[in-house]
Amino acid sequence: YLAPEGYDVAYRTNAVPRHGEHGNALLSRWPIGDVGHHDVSAHRFAQRGLLHVPVQWNGMTVHAVVVHFGLVHASRVRQALRLKAFIEREVPRDEMLVVAGDFNDWAERLDETMAAIGLVRAVAPGAVRRSAATFPSLAPVFALDRFYVRGLSCRATMVPRGLAWARMSDHLPLVAELETC
Repeated sequence: YLAPEGYDVAYRTNAVPRHGEHGNALLSRWPIGDVGHHDVSAHRFAQRGLLHVPVQWNGMTVHAVVVHFGLVHASRVRQALRLKAFIEREVPRDEMLVVAGDFNDWAERLDETMAAIGLVRAVAPGAVRRSAATFPSLAPVFALDRFYVRGLSCRATMVPRGLAWARMSDHLPLVAELETC
């Protein structure tokens, strides 16, 4: 039910609390490979994960990693270090990489850490704001969701709005148009 016709979907659960579940999802217009899920929880009270999805695009592999980082900055830094170890272990240096999701980074302090991993934040040329507000979905104020890329550049970003989108999650989706560098 997540994917429109013609899209592939990857989803893995991070946690199942009393009133539902939360996890990471990726929708793709292109074929996807074997989906991986990797625990990056900083502690047992907040389960967090990385969803790794290799996407086949124009004869190349683009590695998509969907994240959901913790609420505390120190946890986010530890999770970014686990992300770095995962990338070094699983993603060839010469292949394109997109890391996207809920970074829970209200103060926007992770860019330096992500740059140390070899990733830059995907920001559209001429953008007034670095990130669009996506949370909470009914009346977005915070820019918690973003894309970081390697081997790609950002042409545009947008956030679909409206009640239908707000009902799907507590975050609005963030959409980025990317191209090879």
